[in-house]
Amino acid sequence: MESKRRLLTKDIVLTALAAALLSAGKQALASIPNVEVVTLLIMLYAACFKPQIAFAATAVFIVIECFIWGIHTWVIAYLIHWNFVAFATFMLARIFKIKNRFVYFGFTILVTASFGVLTTAIDSLVAAGRGKNFAKVFALVYVRGIYYYVIHVVGNAVFNITLFAPMRALLNKLMIKYYGKDIFLKEEDAASPLPKTAGTPSVELTENAESDKIITSVDEQGNAKGVDADKTERY
Repeated sequence: MESKRRLLTKDIVLTALAAALLSAGKQALASIPNVEVVTLLIMLYAACFKPQIAFAATAVFIVIECFIWGIHTWVIAYLIHWNFVAFATFMLARIFKIKNRFVYFGFTILVTASFGVLTTAIDSLVAAGRGKNFAKVFALVYVRGIYYYVIHVVGNAVFNITLFAPMRALLNKLMIKYYGKDIFLKEEDAASPLPKTAGTPSVELTENAESDKIITSVDEQGNAKGVDADKTERY
């Protein structure tokens, strides 16, 4: 029970720290339009932390942003986008166990570009009312903001290709120290070979052992025949 409480405490502390870093990183670069480290951090959390910690930290970050900026259409985009980034990265890193940095580089470009499309679509739906002029409004809004979308993609691509792989390796080592073990290590008892018991001969024989066995068998047969021959001669 005590070990479970200690583990839960560590999870809560790590979640709070992760959420704080997301908010701090977002505010630190707020003065530079569309340059952010939130994408990089959430991907690292999903790749290195327990999934519940990554999703909880992302949720806390969104709530903090609501307190700072108020409730608007961007909240919908945040809920969809950041949770998708966390889920997709977890699938790539922990389910499919992909380590190639260029896979995450390509994923970062695609998911960052989709953020501009998502936010534009949500704003266009609201601006177009019932959607009668959605296509026209979407084109106008997207073209107007395409300069910032390009900056967003380039910034995240640079952060990912330079920082994701080394920071992922560092965080994995820190997680082992923090928890005292690898939290993602799965022991496959069924696949492990059974231990040999005392007095049980090995099934596998080397070539020399097999040859010795054959020679010994032949000698024993020869000795047996010799004894029978002696008995025949005596009688």
